[in-house]
Amino acid sequence: MNTQQPDEEHTDPQVLVSPVYLAGRGDPAAIGNAQYAHRDWGWTSTEAGQVFVSPHHNIHIAYLPHSRDGGWRITRYHEPLGMPVWSASFSRNTPTEITSAFTNALVECLESDHPHPWHFGPNNEITLPADALAEHGWLTEHTDMDLSQHSPDGRAYFSQRDYDVDDYTELKGDGRAMWTMYARIDGVDGERWHADFTSCTPLYLLTETARAFSSTEPVERPRSGIPERNLPYVTITPAPGPDSDRRRSAALARTPHAHPAAAPPPSRTGSDPAPPVPFRRR
Repeated sequence: MNTQQPDEEHTDPQVLVSPVYLAGRGDPAAIGNAQYAHRDWGWTSTEAGQVFVSPHHNIHIAYLPHSRDGGWRITRYHEPLGMPVWSASFSRNTPTEITSAFTNALVECLESDHPHPWHFGPNNEITLPADALAEHGWLTEHTDMDLSQHSPDGRAYFSQRDYDVDDYTELKGDGRAMWTMYARIDGVDGERWHADFTSCTPLYLLTETARAFSSTEPVERPRSGIPERNLPYVTITPAPGPDSDRRRSAALARTPHAHPAAAPPPSRTGSDPAPPVPFRRR
C-alpha cells in the first residue's frame, strides 16, 4: 500500500540554479510587488496588462502579458504624454532577476540626489556594460553589423548595433534596438528570451542589467520552473531551508542596489503581478 501523502507526491522542491540566463522566468510578481512598495508611484491597468507610473508621470513600467512579446516594457518620456526618449523591453521568458536589475536601478536613479545619475549611477559609478561582462570572463567578437560579447559557455549574448537606425523607427520597434541581451541553447532553435534597449537608454541601467545577466550567483526556482531543454546545461543544488534569508529573498533581484519588496496582500499572490485595478496613487 502506498503510504505517501498527496502533498508529498506532488512536491515541487525549491532549488538553486545557475547560470541565471538559463534558469527560467521565475516569478514576475516579484517585480510588480517591488513597485507597489514605492508609494509615490501610481498604477493603472490596460487591456494588455498593468502599468506603473513614476511620480512625475514621465516613466512607465508596464507588465504586458497579452502583448506580442509579453513581458515588461519600460519607457521614458520627455514629459507626461510627450515623445518617448528611450525604451527597454524584456520578453515574457526573461529571468526575473535580469528585469528586476533594470527596474530597481531605474527607481534608485529617480530617488537619487546625484545631479547626473542616469549615466554614472547614484554612486558616480562609470563602469560600462561591456566592462561588467568582461569581469565575468565574457568574450568579445566584432562583425560588420555589431559588436557582441558572449558568455564562456556560448549560450548568452550581449550585442551592440554598429550601424545607424532612425530614432523614430527604433522606438517604434520596426528597427533593431541599439543593445540586445538574449540566451539560447543552440543556433538552430534560436533565442529563447531577449531584452532590447534603444539608443538613449542610460548606461548605468544597462550596466546594472549586464551585471545581473552575467552573475555567477545561483538563483532560486521551483524545480518545475526550469525549462526542460535547459536542464543539461545548468547546475542545480538544493535550496536552503525555509527559514534562511536566501529563501525569503528568492524573488528579489540579486543586484547590489536592489530594493526590498513589500509583502503583497492576499489578492496579489500567484505567478503574475496583481490583477488590473483602477488607477490610484499609493
